[in-house]
Amino acid sequence: MANIRLPAGTTVNLENVPLHQFYHLSLHPATPVVIVAVYTLVVHYLNGSRGKTLSRIEAKRRELQLDHVLSSEKRPAQRKESGPWMTAFVVLHNLALAAFSYWCATNYTAAFGQTVREEGLRCAYCDNNHTIWNNMFKFNYLFYLSKYYELIDTFIILAKGKYIPPPCLTCDTSRKATFLQTYHHAGAITTMWVGCYFGSPQLIFYVIENSIVHTLMYTYFALTAMGYSPPGKKYLTHLQIFQFLIGLVFIGLYITIPGCLTPLQRNLLFVMLSYLIPLIYLFVDFSIKTYGKKTKVKAM
Repeated sequence: MANIRLPAGTTVNLENVPLHQFYHLSLHPATPVVIVAVYTLVVHYLNGSRGKTLSRIEAKRRELQLDHVLSSEKRPAQRKESGPWMTAFVVLHNLALAAFSYWCATNYTAAFGQTVREEGLRCAYCDNNHTIWNNMFKFNYLFYLSKYYELIDTFIILAKGKYIPPPCLTCDTSRKATFLQTYHHAGAITTMWVGCYFGSPQLIFYVIENSIVHTLMYTYFALTAMGYSPPGKKYLTHLQIFQFLIGLVFIGLYITIPGCLTPLQRNLLFVMLSYLIPLIYLFVDFSIKTYGKKTKVKAM
């Protein structure tokens, strides 16, 4: 496979970057296309093979309704969702991603702050001297690779079984991956590939925001996998939506500041806009359906 040229202004010695042996393969334009296509098809197939299945949102809605109908003594016992090995894997998976996200967030924030002090806010924001790009090259690359690893999130959901209380005891109750889940992961791979391929400084805020949110999110998931029930799940969803809205603000600033980006670097702006707008809609829709007003049901 032909070598992929490093983006303009890159002075990093690729051999000093962790997992550099995968750089040319992972940054080849065919790689994200093929992997996203295969991922989408596999998820679609696995979802379809589960027959009539309720979404987690609908299952939760029915469970809340049945709280007004059935007492806890009458409710069928719920099966434990996973065995000890699966639980251990899920805990380690989430802890690893939380630690990695924290590592990226702290290093990126420190690099941006130092560049602001040394070169000024505008230069740091646009990264005209490629200072942040070169200092954070390995983090950009590893963060891009982590988006492939995060696909495991979807298959964890598919691997878990879930019992749904009546009136759907006859339904196949295995979990499905939602369209939001699939779209989110596929789009993250695409946007990170574009940013890494063209050396776009917009990755400064994409990685900072995403890594901060993921530090909190994967820590929360690790705790729930360990059997704890920490509060604030809906606020994590709201934080994700807020992250996307702030991303739109950053995109607007990049568009309006003259000479901030090269024509090639602007490619990421259009990709991010086409990705973020539907994503915001999907997350808002998910939030309303999941955390909206609970429907009350009259006792039978």
